[in-house]
Amino acid sequence: MKHLHALDYGLDELRSVISGLSAGELERTSNCEPWTVRRLASHALNNQLLWAGLVTGQPLVTVEETMGAVAIDGDLAPVADDVARRVARLWRTDGVLDATHTTPMGALPGSVVILFAIIDAVAHAWDLSASVGPAIEFAPAELPWISEIVAATCTDAARDHGLIKAPAAVPHDATPTERLMAAAGRASSR
Repeated sequence: MKHLHALDYGLDELRSVISGLSAGELERTSNCEPWTVRRLASHALNNQLLWAGLVTGQPLVTVEETMGAVAIDGDLAPVADDVARRVARLWRTDGVLDATHTTPMGALPGSVVILFAIIDAVAHAWDLSASVGPAIEFAPAELPWISEIVAATCTDAARDHGLIKAPAAVPHDATPTERLMAAAGRASSR
């Protein structure tokens, strides 16, 4: 798996979904009740800053702000663009993927920590799209590595630390994307 490609894909999906949200959609209740779509989008963007800050030693956002889904005011499209650019650059800092970082799950190499940033990006992109209409479907060519990341991150240990939700029910006619998102704790709304 190419970690930086996976991160870029996840960030692009997240940025694209957030950039497409209308003012009215931002005020709807998301599929992560009781949060609004704006609060969920804010949480998703701040998660990316939190992970990138953790591995680069930069306090970009607080855990309380991130996990409390403190709403970012205004138009989120330029914020999403800025976060995607900054995060992609920070993860490319020399040595970040090889270094060991202190995380909620203990000391982990950057090549493992990035998996949590990636699953956060793809799962939150899916959540946001599912909150306002049909959920996005990930590109078929990307599904193998997304499956690897789901298997690596959607574990009992990650759930015990509150990083991942428990698996959701899978409709019998679920798409491959819906199956992966169910494993990551996302319920299909159809």
